[in-house]
Amino acid sequence: MFKANSWLLLLIIPFLILACTDDEDFENNPDNINEALIEKINLPDQLGLDSGEVKMFTMPTPLQIATALRVMKVDYNKSLLLQNANIAVGSDIDLSLALGMYLTDLGYVTVYNNTQQSLKYAKDIQFIMEELPIAMYVNDGFKKRFHANIDNQDSLCKIILEGYNEANQYISETENEALGLLILTGAYIEGLYLASSSNVSNIWLEEHDNLFIQQKLFLDNFMVLLDGYTNNTKVAAVVNKLTKLKIAFDEIDVHFNDVTESYELEKSITPTNRNKINSLITELRNEIVSEISQ
Repeated sequence: MFKANSWLLLLIIPFLILACTDDEDFENNPDNINEALIEKINLPDQLGLDSGEVKMFTMPTPLQIATALRVMKVDYNKSLLLQNANIAVGSDIDLSLALGMYLTDLGYVTVYNNTQQSLKYAKDIQFIMEELPIAMYVNDGFKKRFHANIDNQDSLCKIILEGYNEANQYISETENEALGLLILTGAYIEGLYLASSSNVSNIWLEEHDNLFIQQKLFLDNFMVLLDGYTNNTKVAAVVNKLTKLKIAFDEIDVHFNDVTESYELEKSITPTNRNKINSLITELRNEIVSEISQ
């Protein structure tokens, strides 16, 4: 039996969906439902929540995968990372996905103490925030704060999480939860890509199995939350790819053990499982990168 280690769970932030009592209808204009705009929906209604009911979804942070790989003593691999200064101005959907991806790569290089590369990613992230725009919610500028704390890894990790949360604060205050969800989705996609592409040696580690258990559970949450936004063609394309990924993940037998109160595997994840997951997430990641690259 394999069970998810608790240290992974400590790196997960709660994503709360609150049922609303407000009767105000969201503005739905069919003329605005295109590749650039996402129709606003009443997400609690979409999830079937009663008034006042709360539902919690666990989601990965930009630091989760990097921290897990470092603990497993997986070597740093620059070739897996996104290119710097290669972001074109795109739709809010593309930029939101990209923001999550770049935050994850920033977390990766920061955890692995690559100071100069961290500064480059901070600059890329500042650019994306200003294009969305999110910069108004990031006091003194993300890049400026990052540079001022470059010699303190703990402070850098805190700034990354603050930037992640501030981006979603902007989304919440502008009542555009879909873009906030896409930021989380981008972080998940890049994290799973790093996890499945990294060389963990010829020995299949139990910790690596545990990491994949977590990614499967995260994906189940994303599938539920993104479903309401598939009227948009760009979001629908991402969900279609994630659906194929879910089918591959469903080949992994994960169940909840009521006695140990943890998710467990009946048998270890095979290289075939991992390669299939890696192929699908790499394809999706490359498609997103092509949309935001100069």
